[in-house]
Amino acid sequence: MLRRLYGLLMPYRRTVLLGLALLVGSVVAELYPPLVWSRVVDRGLPARDWRFIGGQLALLVGVFAVQQLLSAWRGLLLERAGQQLTLDLRLSVYRKLQGQSAAYFETQRTGDLIARVTGDVDGLQDVLVRGTDAVLANALRIVGVIGIFIALQPLLGVLVTLPMLAVALMLRRYGQTVRPAYRAARTRLGDLSALITDRLGGIRVVQGFAREGAETRRVEALGQALYAEQVRAVALRNRAFPLARFVANLGNVIMLGGGAWLIMAGQFTLGGLLAYRGYGRYFYGPIDDLVNIGDLLQRAEASGRRVFEVLDAPVAVTERPGARPLPEPVRGELRFEDVTFGYDPARPVLRDVTLTIPAGQRVAILGESGAGKSTLLSLVTRGYDPLSGRVTLDGVDVRDVTLESLRSHAVTMPQDTFLFHDTVLENVRYARPDASLAEVEAALKAAHALDFVRALPEGLGTVVGERGVRLSGGQRQRLAIARTLLARPAVLLLDEPTSAVDAESEALVVVALDELMRGRTALIVTHRLSLARGADRVLVLAGGRVVEDGPPATLRARGGAYAALERAAQNLDGTRPTAVSAASVPPSSRR
Repeated sequence: MLRRLYGLLMPYRRTVLLGLALLVGSVVAELYPPLVWSRVVDRGLPARDWRFIGGQLALLVGVFAVQQLLSAWRGLLLERAGQQLTLDLRLSVYRKLQGQSAAYFETQRTGDLIARVTGDVDGLQDVLVRGTDAVLANALRIVGVIGIFIALQPLLGVLVTLPMLAVALMLRRYGQTVRPAYRAARTRLGDLSALITDRLGGIRVVQGFAREGAETRRVEALGQALYAEQVRAVALRNRAFPLARFVANLGNVIMLGGGAWLIMAGQFTLGGLLAYRGYGRYFYGPIDDLVNIGDLLQRAEASGRRVFEVLDAPVAVTERPGARPLPEPVRGELRFEDVTFGYDPARPVLRDVTLTIPAGQRVAILGESGAGKSTLLSLVTRGYDPLSGRVTLDGVDVRDVTLESLRSHAVTMPQDTFLFHDTVLENVRYARPDASLAEVEAALKAAHALDFVRALPEGLGTVVGERGVRLSGGQRQRLAIARTLLARPAVLLLDEPTSAVDAESEALVVVALDELMRGRTALIVTHRLSLARGADRVLVLAGGRVVEDGPPATLRARGGAYAALERAAQNLDGTRPTAVSAASVPPSSRR
């Protein structure tokens, strides 16, 4: 995992290598001053040579200046590399998520994915750039100091180094012990983020059922689990590190005792011992830094696994090599040729569906929940690919078309109308960012939304709130219709377009939808006869198959499932939507 993480630095290797060269120069300059102290004590003071001492002091000033200059330059380079790494990695994860199929998101939690794109990526930057710089700097300091120790007094140098070898072994064992705790902590953090995102997104439901207390307890339980994992890691650290520091500090005892004995034996100098003491902070000081870096490495490994889980996830729907845009102009003829599909291949939702939908035809799709109505729409835009058979648009297999071209000519209006936390203008213009203000107003007018938009506090500049919370269901739907009108698609895929509006708003939405569908191929999944009656053709799905297909009047006269729905609607005065049940379809009408 760590090898793969550091592989992320390869695009920035020139910057990193230059930073490494500056680091070496900076550490050399940093390690030089104690040698000046040794020379002043052993040579300058006994000879009372102020000229020599002055030269050493001037040299010391120059070394300090060079060291700070190199450190500042290195810091700037590494910060640029780190920020670029974070940006590139975050964009890679986001692009991967955008390219995933609907099936992927059905098994993921939005909050957890957000935690991976933000917190986990930031954690990787801390280690790969800042952490690596600190590790290399401390490693260079330790290696340099060991070399200087042995050069000044070989025996004392070896003795002082021994405790550090023991510390290295202790830190290695600690890393193996604490790794599971950090992995568990990152998982708990993802769980907590997912829960909070989910509950805040549904805050009206939470408040509507007075569930605030229960949800707070759920968040608290996950927070306590995260707390327990983090405390566990801290406990392991606080057991390991005091012992490591104690063992490391034994080097100071060896340094002072051994140095004094060697001086009395005439094998060492007072200046040399003073230099040893000066280097002590470079030798033993990095222990705390290395301990912290060890923690960061464990966290990075946990974060890296979560990030790579996203990057490595297979993409179910991809563009074929050589995929091309749809030939212009796009007419909008759809064909389903022996299409079978199931989320679980062992249990197909659609079975051997064969349909031809001429360009410009309006088709209402009815059926009970789970009959495969919405799935049929998703197959057109490759939200899913069929297990067998194919879907064509103007005679071209949709799998041979670029996704951008396909989805710009075949536009889906989902059941859950989504508006961004932005202005009315930007929400409508999202379909075509280069649309002029006049074109936006024309689309709003055609969607019967211009009047209410002008009545808003800031008109087109009014911020609609998250998911359009400041608007009614009918208003949100009409803005979605205006947005779709602006896209100028050849094929419309409407999934329950009036399900979220009241009876009063439905009339306006139906009129707006009529304007939207004019001259376009339209597939309308609906439970409401207000749309089915106006369609050129009605399909009734049951058991994964098309059991009725024809104009509304023909199906009404046939007396099958559609006719049963019409009768049920009449009994209810047409005020409530009624679903078609598979059980209500007579065998004679199934084909």
